[in-house]
Amino acid sequence: MIADRRTLDSLRAQARQSRVVGDYGRAARLERQVAERAEALGRVGERTRALLWEGYSLRQAGEDDLALVALLQAASERAATADPADVFSALIAIVHISLDHKSAGFCRVVLDQGRRLLADLRRPWSAPLDFLEGELALRQGDFTAAWDWHSRAWAGWRDEYPRLTASTHLWALCRVAFRRRAMDELARLTETLVGLHPAQALEWQLVQRARLLDWRARRTLHPSDAAPVEPALDLLAATREGNRDFGARREALRVLALAGRWAEIDAALSRQPLENECFESVLLLGDLALGRVRAALGGPAVDDDYGELAHAGSAPSSMRVTERAAESHYRAALPLAEVEDERLETDWHGATVRERLWRIWI
Repeated sequence: MIADRRTLDSLRAQARQSRVVGDYGRAARLERQVAERAEALGRVGERTRALLWEGYSLRQAGEDDLALVALLQAASERAATADPADVFSALIAIVHISLDHKSAGFCRVVLDQGRRLLADLRRPWSAPLDFLEGELALRQGDFTAAWDWHSRAWAGWRDEYPRLTASTHLWALCRVAFRRRAMDELARLTETLVGLHPAQALEWQLVQRARLLDWRARRTLHPSDAAPVEPALDLLAATREGNRDFGARREALRVLALAGRWAEIDAALSRQPLENECFESVLLLGDLALGRVRAALGGPAVDDDYGELAHAGSAPSSMRVTERAAESHYRAALPLAEVEDERLETDWHGATVRERLWRIWI
């Protein structure tokens, strides 16, 4: 019995350390071993927690389907020996994944299920659900609602399990502040996030990403500020190891484009091309191509994603191929936008692409 306990404790410690350094694939394998050993020993609660962390680790490693298998097992556990906090956390993680793949209606059903579970348990764990409401609003392009939900979630945050990390909440607020062009709020939130000094690899990336967004917002007023090229390159390097980057690479590439570092962009894309079936990636490819046209014409860099306006100008014949490439990428993004709009019950993605096309045509 003591040997079994020591083995489980050792495996758990190794899994935790793997997550700290960003080796989520190894963490998932270790948690699977914990789940199997706990099941053999009849320890339902320990098995449920291991399944939860296996699912979390698999998601960070980019294995959503496998993550859902583990999380659904954990979320369906109703044994008295299972910690309700683990069951609730598994439900929250399922919604996180569903936001990327399922319909808005499905996400709302699971969110309602979470609210009912909290009512039955009489526990003060609403902050993660409010956070997810904000994430759904963000994906729908409703940045006012996203800000309200994320602010509510952060105000109700409790530093006790189950909860999302403080870094996760602050990063979400930074991202929405950027979309709302709330520069002062973004600066304040970024400073708060930096002050947390997170140790885990993924949370360190959130700090770096917030700094990049803060610079992108400030450069619209202070274009002479030095671009954070090295942090952007560091972020690219940190996301080349097989784990999901959740948009970090795209943000780094946008900073490099604004800094005119096209050689570094080409090198990064040759090592790891952007996904051609992902709306955000195809949109970015169009923005990069349009940015090259502006640079060749000697015009200022423009952050299309932030909503800066600039006349593209009439490209000389030598640049028409690049200009046509931008239009081609935007047109390829249109059907992807339609799929996302239908899934998320919005028109924001299509409107975004059409606005980009307008920038070429004027």
